[in-house]
Amino acid sequence: MSDLFGVLAKRAEANARAAVETFIREIPDYRREAANPHGKAELLDYAVWFRRHTVEMARTGEPLGESALSFIGAIGRSRAAGGFTTRSVESALTLHTNLMLSEIQAAAGESADVTELLRLTAWFGAQGLRGCAAYLNGYLDEQALRVKPAQRVRELAESLLANATTTAEIARRLGVEAHAEYFVAVLRFAAKSIGAADEIIEAAFRRHSVVTTWHEPDELVALLPVDHDRALAVVREMVAAAGVPCAVGAATGHAGALAEAAEVARRVADVAPRERVPSTLYGIPEVFVELGVAGVPEIDHWLGELVRRLAGGPELVATLDAYYRNDMNRLGAALALHIHPRTLDYRLRRVRELVGVDPGSVRGVRILTSAVARAAHRGCHT
Repeated sequence: MSDLFGVLAKRAEANARAAVETFIREIPDYRREAANPHGKAELLDYAVWFRRHTVEMARTGEPLGESALSFIGAIGRSRAAGGFTTRSVESALTLHTNLMLSEIQAAAGESADVTELLRLTAWFGAQGLRGCAAYLNGYLDEQALRVKPAQRVRELAESLLANATTTAEIARRLGVEAHAEYFVAVLRFAAKSIGAADEIIEAAFRRHSVVTTWHEPDELVALLPVDHDRALAVVREMVAAAGVPCAVGAATGHAGALAEAAEVARRVADVAPRERVPSTLYGIPEVFVELGVAGVPEIDHWLGELVRRLAGGPELVATLDAYYRNDMNRLGAALALHIHPRTLDYRLRRVRELVGVDPGSVRGVRILTSAVARAAHRGCHT
C-alpha cells in the first residue's frame, strides 16, 4: 500500500485537470475564462499548485503561511478583476471543497494508514477555512474597487436567497447585518423592464438598508428587515421611483428559507392587482381565492366572461371594488366613488341584471370578489 500523501502528490496534476473541467462545466464564469487558452492555463496552474502545496503542508502539519494566503487572496482578486460574480465565487468555493474531499477519499482507498487520513482531513478542515477566507477577502477587496454599489447589493440579495455561507461577510462589507428574518416582497412591473432598476436598488439600500435584486424581464425581489407597515412604505417608494404600475406579492421568510418565501411572494404577485400606489402588501390571506383558481383555466375563463358582462354597465368593476373594500357599506362606498348612494344602488342593480348574482349575497361576494380581483390583475377598470 502507498502512503496517502504520496498518492495525492502523484495524482495532483490529473486531479487538477479533472477539477478544472468540472469548474468549466458547472460555473459559467469559469467557462468564459477557459475560452481563452491563457485563462485556462492559469486555472490549471492554480489547481495544481494548491494540491501540491496541500500535500506538502499537511504532511508536516504546518499551517498555510502568509505567503500562501497572500497568493490565494491574489487569485480571489483576479476573479473580481475578471468580472466573476459573487455567486460564481461562492459556487467555486463549495465545489473546490467537495472535489478536494473526494480526491482525499479516493486516495485513501490505496492507503491503509488511518492516522494519515485523520491528520490530512483535520489539516484540510482548519486550513481550508483559512484559504477560503483569504480567497473571498481578496475577491471582495477588488470587487469594492470595481463594481457599482447597486451590483454589490444585488449580489448580496442573491447570496441571501441562496443561503450562501459567505453571506455574513458580504453583508459586513456593505455595512449591514444578515438578519434572521426578512419580509420578502416581489414587485412585478407592467413594463417589460425598467431602466431605473439600479437607482431604485441603490436608493432603497442607502435609505432603508433594504437588499434588492432585479430579475429580468420585470421583477424586483426586495428583502426588507422591517415590519409590515414600514415595508409597505418602502415598497410604495420603490414603485413610485419606477413610475409604472406594479403587482406586489409578499411573504415572511427566515434565513435559510428565503428562496421559498420569494417563490410564495412571486405566486402572489402573479394574481395581485397592478397598482401605481400599492394599497397593501398582498400575501396569501389577501389573494387565496385568486391563487385557488389561477391554475384552473375553466374557472379563469368563466370569471373573464363575468368581467366582460360587467363591462356593459357604468364602471361596475370599480363600483364593486369600492363596495367590497368598504365592507359593503353603502355610504362608505359611495363616498369613495364620489357618487350619490342612490347611484350606487342603481349600479348594484345593474350588476344583478347583467350577471344574475346579487352583490350583497354570500354567493355574490364569493363570485364577484374573484371577478374584481381578476379584472384588477388584467388591468380592466370598467
